[in-house]
Amino acid sequence: MIRKIIATVIVLTLVIFSILGYTLNSAFKLPDNHPGAYQKSAEKNETVVVCMGDSITHGRVSHNYVDELSTRFAGQGFSFVNAGINGQLAYNLVQRVDPIVEIDPDYITILIGTNDVLGTLSQAQADQYIDSQELPQAPNREWYEANLTQLVNDLRSQTNAKIALISLPPVTENPSHDGYTRAAEYSEFVRRLAEQHNLTYLPLNEQLDEKLKEKTHNPPRELDLGTMTEAIFRHYVLVSGWDDIADANDMAFMTDGVHLSKRGALLVTDLISGFLTEPLK
Repeated sequence: MIRKIIATVIVLTLVIFSILGYTLNSAFKLPDNHPGAYQKSAEKNETVVVCMGDSITHGRVSHNYVDELSTRFAGQGFSFVNAGINGQLAYNLVQRVDPIVEIDPDYITILIGTNDVLGTLSQAQADQYIDSQELPQAPNREWYEANLTQLVNDLRSQTNAKIALISLPPVTENPSHDGYTRAAEYSEFVRRLAEQHNLTYLPLNEQLDEKLKEKTHNPPRELDLGTMTEAIFRHYVLVSGWDDIADANDMAFMTDGVHLSKRGALLVTDLISGFLTEPLK
């Protein structure tokens, strides 16, 4: 009997670790179309679009809007490169400009700043980002603005790409949450930076804000790792769609207060689609 119990415990432990390993690998592996995998072919005469960002662009713990763009523009001569990496801040994007320059893209979209906002909400969050992203300092608004400005300057000076800056999605879907307000403030800087450099500005924050203010909201709940982990588990293990996960959490455009459902990601897809098809100035 004891041997059977021990064997059962061992099997269950192996199953749990297998599920955990599968979930983590699914959530963090690079997209197939990441910059390191891209090889430009002159024969294809491609229009190359690089989408830079964090997990919202990476599309493993958020609905993948880059894949949506690939599907929408299939057969139209566009090639989409996913330069999103989970957990990154504007500072991290500055550190990885070189692989983007090497691709020689025709278009670049930048959606970054959610983690910069999250890192200002508590000391614990700041410490977590300093450790996980090897930051030289704690995140703050001035540093975000300096890094995003540096990123834009580097890309403008080293590429001929047409660049679009995308405002941040709100943090949580509740307008009374500090993260919601802060994301709007950071987005206002994104708008001014785009205007200053004559870049295209894509108003994701404003669109979501307008839609979310039409909702009836429960009291804002704290952002926590448990909700995010549950969303990832439900998607990869229980095979739930991102919209279904959002519905279960009483959200429309987000799954966990940070990452986008399919409904939210399609708003990004629509904005970038307009950028790619607008007449050249």
